[in-house]
Amino acid sequence: MNVADHILSVLAKAGVRRIYGYPGTPLVPLLAALARQDPRRPDSIQWVLMRHENAAALAAAAEAKLTGRLGVCMVTSGPGALQAVCGVMDAQLDRAPLLLLSGLVPRAHQGHWDFQDIDQAALYRGLLPASVACISAGQAAALLRAQVAMAVSRGVATHLALPPDLLAETLAADDARFAPPPLGAMQERRVALPALSAAARLLGEARRPVVVVGRRAHGAGAEILNLAERLDAPVIAALDGKGAVDESHRLYLGVLGIFGFPGIAATARVVAEADLVVAFGVENLKPFLTDGAHVQRRAVLQVQPEPAFLSAEYESLDALSGPMPAIATALAIAQRPAPSGGRVLELAAERLAVMEDVLARLEQAETAAATPLATPLANPLDFLLQLNTRLGPDHVLAVDTGSHTIWAALFLRLKHGQRMLVSARLGTMGFCLPALIAAQLAEPGKRAIGLIGDGGFGMTGMELATAAALRLPIILVVVNNGVLQNVSAQQAEPWGVALANPDFVALARAHGGDGAAVDGRTDLDQVLDRAFAPRDMPFLIDLRCDPALLAPLSRWEAAGQQGG
Repeated sequence: MNVADHILSVLAKAGVRRIYGYPGTPLVPLLAALARQDPRRPDSIQWVLMRHENAAALAAAAEAKLTGRLGVCMVTSGPGALQAVCGVMDAQLDRAPLLLLSGLVPRAHQGHWDFQDIDQAALYRGLLPASVACISAGQAAALLRAQVAMAVSRGVATHLALPPDLLAETLAADDARFAPPPLGAMQERRVALPALSAAARLLGEARRPVVVVGRRAHGAGAEILNLAERLDAPVIAALDGKGAVDESHRLYLGVLGIFGFPGIAATARVVAEADLVVAFGVENLKPFLTDGAHVQRRAVLQVQPEPAFLSAEYESLDALSGPMPAIATALAIAQRPAPSGGRVLELAAERLAVMEDVLARLEQAETAAATPLATPLANPLDFLLQLNTRLGPDHVLAVDTGSHTIWAALFLRLKHGQRMLVSARLGTMGFCLPALIAAQLAEPGKRAIGLIGDGGFGMTGMELATAAALRLPIILVVVNNGVLQNVSAQQAEPWGVALANPDFVALARAHGGDGAAVDGRTDLDQVLDRAFAPRDMPFLIDLRCDPALLAPLSRWEAAGQQGG
């Protein structure tokens, strides 16, 4: 067994099923090891050839977010390692376990300013908790074990760089004797009763509790809603927690913290008035605990599946780790049922009124703009409301970064526990399409559906070729308004933000897929029928929208908007 074979053996035992990457000469021994695998073995690892290293890293990050298992990305030396930085940082900031394997130039050529020779370990050491270069076969087993274990146990990204001559070396049999146990699935365990009792008492003493759900709350939605009902407490989602609970429930009051846009003011006020935030699986607590000066203003009770995910950044009244369905159930049992008060009903009514006002204003604008000679453009809200009627438990979603993210966060209604993948902390454009590829591969029994802006598509649109080569039935909606809208919205006059877009449907067809353009005259039902029909290739919807049509923001944020 050589070092490359050992790497694959360890990754397979760690639950890795795919490696996303783009090869170069330093990776030839690893590619040979992948080719030597027995494809009949259930633990064989699939090689997914992406079209760009950043997209490979984003896909690996997305799979880690979706499955909780280790995502793996493999890139070559020099530019390969440099171009993976963005995707690797997406995993690191969203606390998704990821291992980056990068090729080095042969050991004899290192340190001489040779072709593609850069200090990759130093490059990533400034970004990640662990980044090392392996220069001896005797180190390989120990370094790989450490990088894999740290990534999975702490939910972080790690990096291991290896030269081709080392990858081809024979590994001593005794060095390969032991490997890390299967990782990526939490061991079921009980939470100590005293800890639960103390947390339940604190919860019972709260007068205005709010329940917040994040990415790791998926799978515990029914139990969390049961707890919210016992407390008569509103439920709010972080952007990456959208879909964790049934969004048609009377206590659900929307999303807060959308790339710097809080959304509906009623949702923001729910948190502002709370005396206790009960956070289930929330990675970024800042939007829910702090004010505009980033000072903590509210108490928090944290619940996470693993102790490593509990935040030490904010003072917590208590913190619990363990199976979240069991914790939510135990906390609910310990509470006396609270009477249904008017507070949640009033806030829900206000939020609904805002939504209805948005619909009315959009309809008025469309009516005023309509002339016999006009070419009506599509309304993203109309499209999303139609899309809602098609979404079921067998769908997984990915949403890119842009103005369309606000529309999706506010108006997509996920009722069946669907996952919605996003680049939550980094907010990188171009995340959606690599994430769709990863989601469709990781969950082939479901349909992956994505929403991306024309700007984001320009960054990773080449991955349509990857989706087509893999014959993936993804549905990609491109919000095509010809402008970088989050930037233009902050300018007195738009300048430097116009996009000259291609024919997106023709591009999809050039790769062997299919698609349809949608404007204000299009029969949406017919297009969605085609998109959701059984198929084995990508389907692209070119949603042609008016660049002057802005997503609704809260009154609070409109007064002093940050980021976007």
